[in-house]
Amino acid sequence: MSILKKYFSYLNVIPERTYQSTYNGVLEINWLNGKKILDTKNTNYSYGNLGKVLQKGLKSVTTGFRNEETSILILGLGGGDVVKQLRSNFKSNASITAVEIDPVVIEIALNEFDIIPNSTLEIVNSDANVFLKYTKERYNLIIVDLFNDVTIPEFVFQTEFIKSVYNVLHFNGSIIFNTFILSDVHKVRNKKFVENLKRYFSVEEFPNLYGHNHLIITKKIK
Repeated sequence: MSILKKYFSYLNVIPERTYQSTYNGVLEINWLNGKKILDTKNTNYSYGNLGKVLQKGLKSVTTGFRNEETSILILGLGGGDVVKQLRSNFKSNASITAVEIDPVVIEIALNEFDIIPNSTLEIVNSDANVFLKYTKERYNLIIVDLFNDVTIPEFVFQTEFIKSVYNVLHFNGSIIFNTFILSDVHKVRNKKFVENLKRYFSVEEFPNLYGHNHLIITKKIK
């Protein structure tokens, strides 16, 4: 990108290119405030405010996730913002497995944001629900960041999914759930979700982050 365009991105969003996705519709590569970001038609997907939300979650987690003996599961890769944060901002040497259902999103993470699989980063093209049912691994930290544009899959809020993430989490492990509240329906949904989570975990909530995000952090203490 030219220096001129990068400068103007501090004034307005500068479009760069688009991708067409079966799962997410049109995915946009834009520049904003001097940074390349990934957007859908209606929201930021990676490297914008979403990154700030996840950073808040990682700062609030009490489970250790930095040393090479720990393992992290990311459900919903997006552009790989959280991977970069874990490695750069939090200096984590943990083994990371990132599960992403959308092959176009994986392509974007690789080609636009240099998220390259290696010995400590595995990218799995799979449905998160299916992955949880068959994985034999256990994780110290799980990040649930599952979105299709501005929709969170309904299964995320079901007891079966809660049990699945509970079963693959080490004792004293933590889960970061990134959700949002845009309506009274969402408010009721999240209230019931938190009540259900408390049957399995200790729970901490961070509502109204950067607008409508509702961050929920749980810890497996029983």
